[in-house]
This record gives sequence, structure tokens and C-alpha cells, in this order.
Amino acid sequence: MKKTLSLLLAVIMLMSVLAGCGEKNPETTAPKGDAPANNPVETTPAEITNADRENVTIRFAQFGNSVDDVDGMANDPIKQAIEAAVNVTLEYDTGVDGFDDRMQTELFTGGAAELFPTWGETDKIAKWAEEDLVYNIAEIINAEPERYPYLYAMINTEEYKAYNALYTGDPEAAYAIYSVAAFADPSFNGAPIYNTAILNEINGGKVPATVEEFINFVNNCGANGYVGWWPRNNKLTNWGVIDAMMARPQGTSIIAPSGDAWAGFVSNGKIGTADEYWTLATTSDASKEVIKQLAAMYKSGGLDSGLGVKGDFDDAYSDFAAGKLASYDNGFGFPLQFSSFLANPWKSAHPEGTIADLTQGVALTHNGSYGSTYTTGTWIGAHYFIPTSCEYPERVLDLVEFLASAEGQDLMHNTVNYEFNAEAGSDYWNGINIAYGYQDGRCKYVWFSYLFSGTEYQVDFTNNDWWTAVSKPIDNSNNWATEENAAAYDYAASVIDTFVDEVVYYLPAYYNMISLPGEAAEIRTKMADITNQYLTQMIGGQLDIEAAWPNYVAEYEAAGAAELEQMVNEAIAAARENG
Repeated sequence: MKKTLSLLLAVIMLMSVLAGCGEKNPETTAPKGDAPANNPVETTPAEITNADRENVTIRFAQFGNSVDDVDGMANDPIKQAIEAAVNVTLEYDTGVDGFDDRMQTELFTGGAAELFPTWGETDKIAKWAEEDLVYNIAEIINAEPERYPYLYAMINTEEYKAYNALYTGDPEAAYAIYSVAAFADPSFNGAPIYNTAILNEINGGKVPATVEEFINFVNNCGANGYVGWWPRNNKLTNWGVIDAMMARPQGTSIIAPSGDAWAGFVSNGKIGTADEYWTLATTSDASKEVIKQLAAMYKSGGLDSGLGVKGDFDDAYSDFAAGKLASYDNGFGFPLQFSSFLANPWKSAHPEGTIADLTQGVALTHNGSYGSTYTTGTWIGAHYFIPTSCEYPERVLDLVEFLASAEGQDLMHNTVNYEFNAEAGSDYWNGINIAYGYQDGRCKYVWFSYLFSGTEYQVDFTNNDWWTAVSKPIDNSNNWATEENAAAYDYAASVIDTFVDEVVYYLPAYYNMISLPGEAAEIRTKMADITNQYLTQMIGGQLDIEAAWPNYVAEYEAAGAAELEQMVNEAIAAARENG
């Protein structure tokens, strides 16, 4: 701030000196044009731009990429364009192991990057703000709204202020740039991709549409030497695909309460009203019946025996490409999954393969009803801070302001002005991706890709308010996709569109504000351990389900099932009232 103030004073003094130069009697000098001789033309000070401001070095931290290719980074045209636009020098700080701990250590010791993230750890915001370790950026932005028009509009929305209040209790104090994660298409589990040849052989090409049809298909695959289904679960911590495919259509949930506050719960159907209530269903009788179905599928050889051992993206990919697996569900129920799956693993193993080799599956029904995937559609992916050790926070915000602009988003997402893809194809992007060890279908450029969108999509703050922009991001993947991948995307979308609106249920916005008490974390951790232990053994046949189920229920009750159910419903009620 001091540097900016000094610069402004210098500019003002210079203008004063210049004003005293020239004609000694300007009032007797005839002005140009038609202006009266004794009424000089008024002038306004020139607008101060980034080009007039001090060039500073900004170290930007982002998780998990490479900085080994020094020449590639030095020749990065997008980095150069951003530096030129803001008149700054950028340095990139990255890492994987211990990244978050290092960010905090550097903050405490005064050596933090000028712009750095944490990954949705909300407790740190209040702590760091209280200890004056990070800037209240609202004070800086609101002091110069004309300098930061995008950021000024952003932080002064009611939605942004609601998050401020959630973190620190003060809606007017913003200590971070909130990176809101949302997918361009609805995201859900439970829509597998089938090997078309096996589907034709076992099921006459008919895609299973009900739970019962899917069970029959999987069991028949096992009887004919195929594994019927691989649900993403290589670490026995991701029961979500199995839950969406089998349990939710049958009105229950087998997963332990973890992640979303409502995980493992079922709703009474009165969401958004004072009578809404969620019941913990993980150990219900209905869930027991689902586990019996899964155990039978496992015994028949239809459910992959590598559950909890086999790697999702190596071993299972290899088995699918080799024709051993009839269906595969990664848990990403949007069209990009199909087009990505076609490219790898399928075409990696079958270079001459086509879209027809794979079949997009559907979410299952039971007694005519789909299972519901409850979601807010958004979550906080990260928070980006400017540490108070930074001597020029205004210049860091100049950078963030530019990146929020249409030009800044365009540089990262190749959408309007920078037609690199049309001119050079994917080779242009490959050069940049290789430099940083990065490849993704949503954002081709790793720098700042998470800054506003926690899912790395483009956001349009020019034509939308903050919440609309971040909750409805733009997917540009088909812009740079091959013709075949674009066709695969469109095919999968045409199938998914037939049922997605009946599967994905968007919860009211106040569900983003749910805050469980601290003791809930310990209960949920215990329950996750109990579920992993029991479900693994019951599905695998090591435990008799009927005999073991009462013990499973008893351990849940001892861990605090009733208390957790009360905490969840009280937290939802509080969020509804305060939201």
C-alpha cells in the first residue's frame, strides 16, 4: 500500500510541475478550436494503468505440478502475456508431498508466496485472520473499486458475504479468494460404461435399466467367464459408486457418513421446509438386503474379486481393455468420462477401435424409481490468500483482477481471442503441458487453473455475477477435442440427458453452509472404519451377513449413530434459518 501511495504522490507532483510549464499567461493565449479565449479547456489526469505501476515479483503457489523444464517455462507464451498485461514477474511454486504443511510453515515464518492456497480447510481462515497473517482483501478492493471492478463486484455479492460470515463471522471481511468447485455438467455416480461385445454376447445388446436387470447381467457374466462390474473402489474408501448403483435406487444408503453432511443418510422428502429430516441409513434393514445382493454378485464372480486391492486406473483399465471386464464405473457420470475412457484405456489398447466398441450405461431404477444423488452442485475447492508479509498486496490483486477478466480467462482457456487450437491443433498445448507435467480436458494451462474454479473450468465474470459464474462454469473441452472424441462426448451426453434430471437432486443453497460440531468428526471417522471392516468381510464371504449384522448395528450405535443423526439435522436446521 505504501509503495502505491508513494507512486500516486509522485505522479501528482509531476503533474503539478508540468502544469506550471509552458505559456506564462495561458489566459491570454487563444485556445484551439471554438473554446472561448478566457475559458481554458479543462483536462483530467491520465488514468493510471498497470504499465505505470511498479514491476514486482509475485510468487504463486499451486499444488502438484512440475517445474523441471526451465526452458519450457521460460518460453511459455501465456505466462509472458500475463506478465506483460499486469507488468509483473511471475514465479511458480509447486509441490505434492507436504505441500499444505509447507504453505502454513512459510506463512508462520514470514516467507509465504505472495498468492497461495489451502484446499478447502475452512478452519484456517478464522485462525489466520485472527492472527493477522493474511490480508483482508475487502479493505483493499473496496478502497479502489475502479481499479478492481471485477473483484469489487465479486466480493460485494450476498453469496460472497455469506461465506465471509461463515468463516469469520464478519460478512464484510474477505480474507481469501474463494475457489468454488462445480462441474459444467451434473456429476453423479452409477452410470457405467459397457464393453459392447460382451453386452451383445451376454444380454443381447440390452443395457440394464433396473437393479434386477443389472444383477442378472453381472451374474451371467460371472457364469460365462467375465467379470461383470468394476465399481471404482481400489482403496475400500470409495463406496459411493456401489451406493449409487445399488442402494439409492432401493431407497437406502450403505456408505458411512463422511464427506457431505448428508452422506449415508436418506431424506424424508421434505427438503427446504421446517419438517425436513434425514435418517442415518447405513445399518438399516434395507441396507442389509443390498449387502446380500452384492455378496451374491461377488460369489458368482460377477463383482470384481479385486475390490479394495485392484488399482482403478491401471489394473482395472488393463482388464477392461483386455476384454475381461464387462462394465466399468469410475464415478464421473458426465459425458467427458465416456470420451476420456474411449481414448484411454480403450484406444490405447485398440488403436483401430471406435465409439461403437463401448456403450454408455444408464442409472438404474427399482420399482420405477431412480435413486437420488443429493448435491448442492458446488463446494469450496480452495482458498487463495495474500500473506501480510507481502509488501505489495495491491499489485497481487492487480494480477487476480486481470485473471478474472475476459482476457485473463481467455488466455488460460483458449476461447475467444487466442485461437491457438485452430491454428496449431493440440500440438500448441502439448508444448505447454509438457513443460509443467500437466494434462487435463478442462483447463489446458496449469497456472491459476484453480484460482476461481475448483474444477478448473472457465468462469465468465463479465456477463455474470460471481455465484452464477462459479456455479455454472464453461466446459471448453470439445473446442480442442478430436472429431472422434467430440462425437463420443455428444453420444454419451445424449444418453445421460435422458435420465440425469431424475437422478441429480439439487439441494437448497443453505446446504453449503452446514457446519457440524467438532465431535462429529470423531464419530464419522469411527463409523467409516467400522463400515470398511464389516462390508469388506460380508461382501467377500468372510462374515455371515445375518449373523454379523446385529454386531454391525451395535458398533454403529456405540460409536454415536443417534448423536450424529441429531447433530446433522440440527446443523441443517441452523443453516436453513441462517441462510
